[in-house]
Amino acid sequence: MKLQNHLTVVTVLLVLASAASAQESAFKTGQAVYVVAVKSSKQPDLSTERKLKDEFEKHKSFKIATSLQSADFVFLMVVEYEFNQVMFNNTGPGVEDVKRVEAFAVSPDEYAKHKASLNNLRDKALWQTSENKRFFRAGDLPKKIVKKFHANATPMKR
Repeated sequence: MKLQNHLTVVTVLLVLASAASAQESAFKTGQAVYVVAVKSSKQPDLSTERKLKDEFEKHKSFKIATSLQSADFVFLMVVEYEFNQVMFNNTGPGVEDVKRVEAFAVSPDEYAKHKASLNNLRDKALWQTSENKRFFRAGDLPKKIVKKFHANATPMKR
């Protein structure tokens, strides 16, 4: 009976080790990432997309893919803005401020199939996170999200 218990323990450990290995290998240094940023209205957010690409380039772990077909994975950020009006004598310009962001990393195939449905992308995500705006730091959210991705999703250098 003791031998059977030891075999069970060994089997469970092997299953856990292979699951950890599979999770660890979802992203590898040198892979190509296709970066996309959209507003919650589904319109492109080219400013945020440029910031994300700049951050990925600074980290030097992944190459920026120029097309979906050449990508190993897709990094998608959805930005929700709130409109604030700056008033002076009852007139003034409106300003879009970042309210919240969500980010997903998905396979190119899943992105192509489900890009119109955030719920499906969330379900298919290999990695995901969300952040709410902090008082003065909304402009740093792309930097913070890419840093979090590198910290949580990429294998540690040994």
